[in-house]
Amino acid sequence: MSKKNEEKLQGALVAVEPREVTVQPPNSGVLGKFIADTENMFKARAMRMSGLLRRINESGQRTEALLRTAADRMEAAESKLEQQFDKEGLLDQSERLEMEETGNE
Repeated sequence: MSKKNEEKLQGALVAVEPREVTVQPPNSGVLGKFIADTENMFKARAMRMSGLLRRINESGQRTEALLRTAADRMEAAESKLEQQFDKEGLLDQSERLEMEETGNE
């Protein structure tokens, strides 16, 4: 070929026959393994967190029940003590009124 033809071909676009390209799905190969491992890691973490939260919730419910029982017992003991002091005449009138006011609140 002459130099003129070669210069024209260098800058010109030439049609190329398309080749068959196989595109792998994302769940295959190294990328697929990484995605599966990451998904399994998050599932395991979620299961651990769920178990921990369940134990914390159960513990909180038991603590709440204990505190409510203790508060009820304390109120009952205070009431019995007031009645006993009143029966024995150990409370003054002013103390009796003060206890009644705090009991009404």
